Amino acid sequence: MQITQGVSVGLAALRRNKLRSVLTTLGIIIGIAAVVAVVSVGGGAEHLMLAELERIGGAGMIVCFRKEAIRREDGSYIENKHPEYIEYADLAFIVDNCPSLKLATAQSGMNRPVSHKHVNQSLNVQGVTPFYQEANNWYIQFGRFITENDIERRDPVCVIGSEVHKDLFQMRDPIGLELRIGQERFTVIGVMEEKGNSMASEGWDNRVIIPLTTLGIRFIGRYKGWIHLFCQAESYDKVEQAVAEIKVAMRQLHGDEKYFEFFTAKQIIKQVGNVSRIVQVLLGGVASVALFVGGIGIMNIMLVSVTERTREIGLRKAIGARRRDILTQFLIEAIVLSVCGGLIGIFIGSSLASISGLIISKLMKASWPAIVSIEAALIAFSVSALIGIFFGLYPANKAAGLTPTEALRHE
Repeated sequence: MQITQGVSVGLAALRRNKLRSVLTTLGIIIGIAAVVAVVSVGGGAEHLMLAELERIGGAGMIVCFRKEAIRREDGSYIENKHPEYIEYADLAFIVDNCPSLKLATAQSGMNRPVSHKHVNQSLNVQGVTPFYQEANNWYIQFGRFITENDIERRDPVCVIGSEVHKDLFQMRDPIGLELRIGQERFTVIGVMEEKGNSMASEGWDNRVIIPLTTLGIRFIGRYKGWIHLFCQAESYDKVEQAVAEIKVAMRQLHGDEKYFEFFTAKQIIKQVGNVSRIVQVLLGGVASVALFVGGIGIMNIMLVSVTERTREIGLRKAIGARRRDILTQFLIEAIVLSVCGGLIGIFIGSSLASISGLIISKLMKASWPAIVSIEAALIAFSVSALIGIFFGLYPANKAAGLTPTEALRHE
């Protein structure tokens, strides 16, 4: 019997028992759909994190700040009494001596009361340098941004977020107008474009941005350790190299880099990826139970089919059908059942992933992509075919082993 004939005979047998065939494939459909949906939704976590990091500067981000405490070899912590602190002058040295960096900026922030006329709010005030825009992927909408001259002169100027523009100035042109930060007067020189709220950029539109040196002299005073360095590596692959160069620079500037913390966006991406994969494996394992149950269902129904069609098997053998022909026929029926269930499961799983992505996006107020990969679909399809072969082999072998005389005597 040719393969095409076997497929034709197998499909004809399945069409004669449509309801039974559908119920048999239900376990495969549920299992494949669950696996595809779980893998797709779980894979969206990593893509979401990459998208969120791009909103605030990109996957090559590196943050350097002074440690509050140092971990000893026994696992306990002691206060960091190292006399060295990150200073504004460190920024230029790091830019000149770290070739793997695309850019670097120094910044710091604090909450302060901000008012204009009779409107008062407690807002986040950020002291920054001119490369703040590029480092955070957040640009001026109109007016101008902080310049080197503003830094050098410690000018009382500020740039405001879109929400501050709306709440304090009712969307009127604020350029040249004054607002108060605490008791200090600042002149508005620009308005930032709307950043929007997401997992990584919550509250950015409510920021007031001033020169870093102005923040230091007017609000910080003699307190040290308030400056953080925000850097961007030239590429994602150069993050470790850039961190190593920054550590060398800090060693030259402050004697030892162990008193400073080095945090990268790449660490977050790896952690999210690891957690995502663990969750996918666990949930995928649970979903695979449905696949196993579906496989048992296929074996059960094929055994019933062999019993029902014993006389048919005997008749086929009596007119010349070989053992291989009978084996092929019943094996094809099992594979067709399983593959059809797999294809339906892939379609349903993809739809569930898209719907789940939309629901999660609304609940988290962030765009959660459900990435249905071709690789996951092919694996699911292959698994469904293997289940058909594995669980269909015993019934097919049993059918092929019947002798014509035994089969024809069967009632």
